[in-house]
Amino acid sequence: MTILFQLVRRNMRIYLRDRATVFFSFLSVIIILLLYILFLGEMQTDSLIQHFGDIEGIDWLVSAWIMAGILTVSTVTVPLTVLGTLIQDRSNGTINDFYVSPINRKILALSYLISSWIIGFVMVFFNFVIGQIYVYFNGGEFLHFIPIMQLLGVVMLSIVSFSSFFFYISLFIKTTNAFSILGTIVGTFIGFLGGIYIPIGILSDNVQFVMNILPTAHSVTLLRNIYMKGAIDVVFSGTPDEVFDTYSMIYGLEVNIGDFGLNNIHLLFGMIIFAVIFYILSVIKLSNSKL
Repeated sequence: MTILFQLVRRNMRIYLRDRATVFFSFLSVIIILLLYILFLGEMQTDSLIQHFGDIEGIDWLVSAWIMAGILTVSTVTVPLTVLGTLIQDRSNGTINDFYVSPINRKILALSYLISSWIIGFVMVFFNFVIGQIYVYFNGGEFLHFIPIMQLLGVVMLSIVSFSSFFFYISLFIKTTNAFSILGTIVGTFIGFLGGIYIPIGILSDNVQFVMNILPTAHSVTLLRNIYMKGAIDVVFSGTPDEVFDTYSMIYGLEVNIGDFGLNNIHLLFGMIIFAVIFYILSVIKLSNSKL
């Protein structure tokens, strides 16, 4: 355990001392937030006002929707960037020093994963605090203790799931340039895959099907249902159920695969299974080759 602790601390220090790396891990988040502040948020607010009227809680609803999406983006981009330490170690030959030391390779691999979990959670929690302030100044309310614990639990599960996936992908990447390309691709598409730039319900059925089977849709749906509950209760309190059902379908508060609607239990188990599958694949890969 002492060796694992030292390796985890080393990986975290490498990430945190590179300010550019820390900044770029939040670049997608910054872009999304700026887009919503500049025009997307206003467009969504105007659209909702057209449908429901200028009723209390619209700004709260939109800002909570945005912040839940940004949290999901952070659970993807931050762990991915932290795992770049593995690629750096391979690129500069440091990994070879570990190979000739009496360190079990599974412990070494676990150190990279745990580093991504810890830093990912801390950074996403920081995003959550900023998001709560943003929501409050847009007419919302701070979440209470139980919803916060539920939300942070989903955040941690998301981080573990996406870390497992990207760790497996990283085992096939040899150079920092290739890893940078991966980061660029993920940063570019994550806003679309999470239904953040464009609400998923306005896309074609085939595109919706593809997006809904991905864990990004599961994560953002779980987070939105927790984050937006107070705003939903205010905005839709006097409307028929059909009105909220339509909003829920368009703005990604539910996940449907074909005609089958997934509930929260399905979404949680889907993310757990996703994490376990890629962890097992990573172990198999490690047992047959070098990191």
